[in-house]
Amino acid sequence: MPTTSSPAATHDPARRRVADPSDAPDQRPGAGRRTVPQAKDDPADTTHKPFYRQGWFFIVAGLVLLLVAWWGISKLIYSNHHETTDDAFVEGHAVRVSPRAAGQVLKVYVRDNQQVKAGQLLLELDPRDYRARLAQAQAAVVSAEAQRNTSRKAAEARRSVIAQQQAQLAAAEATLAQTQAEATATDAQAANAVRDEQRYAELYKTDAVSRQRYDQAATTARSATAQADAAHRRTQTALAQARQAAAVVTQAQNDYRQATEQISVTEAQIGEAQAAADQAALQLSYTKVYASEPGRITSKAVDEGQTVAVGQQLLLIAYGQLWVTANFKETQLTNMRVGQPALLAVDAYPGKQFRGRVESFQRGTGARFSLLPAENATGNYVKVVQRIPVKIVFDGQPDLSLLAPGMSVVPEVDITVAPTQQDIERAHREALPQVTDRPARRTVGPVK
Repeated sequence: MPTTSSPAATHDPARRRVADPSDAPDQRPGAGRRTVPQAKDDPADTTHKPFYRQGWFFIVAGLVLLLVAWWGISKLIYSNHHETTDDAFVEGHAVRVSPRAAGQVLKVYVRDNQQVKAGQLLLELDPRDYRARLAQAQAAVVSAEAQRNTSRKAAEARRSVIAQQQAQLAAAEATLAQTQAEATATDAQAANAVRDEQRYAELYKTDAVSRQRYDQAATTARSATAQADAAHRRTQTALAQARQAAAVVTQAQNDYRQATEQISVTEAQIGEAQAAADQAALQLSYTKVYASEPGRITSKAVDEGQTVAVGQQLLLIAYGQLWVTANFKETQLTNMRVGQPALLAVDAYPGKQFRGRVESFQRGTGARFSLLPAENATGNYVKVVQRIPVKIVFDGQPDLSLLAPGMSVVPEVDITVAPTQQDIERAHREALPQVTDRPARRTVGPVK
């Protein structure tokens, strides 16, 4: 039976009912069952309520705020008790390997980043020029030694001549003494004979003696005088011979002295030639370059066939202990002391930390000792916080295969710790180099 609507409901627009889409028939499978909508004020309907108005959200938000506050406060306390910087790097010892002789590289026995031992042969230069110089110097030594032997033989000959001349001088002096004695005797005899002649002359005048006796006395006087004169002439001859013998002895002594001086000259020449030979041998030994320290080859810049000069850097050997140079701001050093502990985070190993201690502070800022230090007395001045290098040593030497000089480090120094004298001494002890003075540094060639 058809249903009729009232006229008021039909013609009144305000009361006209809008069609509800939910009243449309459902075309999906199983749409024959009609679902009765639930009343809006039903207490079980909570799906449309916002999450930030629900109780669990306030609990979670409170916990998050507490965790953030705790993290911020702990970070603030930690930052007040620690000083850190990202301007820090690993440092280490490195010895520069340079040749002490010039020449062409004959052989290179190492490669980049190779681990070497102390005394290990690194490279070799062409030794032919240096061998020739050594042979020349050794020949000069032999020649000087031959000259010395000749001078020694000449000195020995001069010595024997001196002995002979001294014997002749002794004989001449003996002859001189004998002739002088004979001259003295003949002078006495001549004087006596002259006196006898004078007496006989007086007697002859008085005819006390015969003419014959007077002539005999006169003859004896003339004969004695002649003998005395002859004795004097022999004395002069002996004196001249003695003087000549003395001169010969003096000349022989001078010759001997010159011979001995020549020996000294030749010995000096031998020493000079030997020094030149030793220098040549040393230069020859410089053609082989050895490692003075155990370490790792870095910055290799030499190849076979290359001509190198004296002092030219060929490679570096990184060796010994490592440390960290941290450039802290000057405002961060107020409470920092030697011996305070530090944690060292290396960028290359983000999950690994090393322990260290402050060893020393540089007595000056980095800018003050730069190649071109700032001149603040000229121009406009803008104050800039300066950085001071701080040396931090490791507590125990870390694995050198992990660290290398130049790596970036982030140190964190605990400034709340008051270091003891033992900690300071320990920091200094850790900083001492462990390299000993090996014979490789003093001798040429590998360490035996």
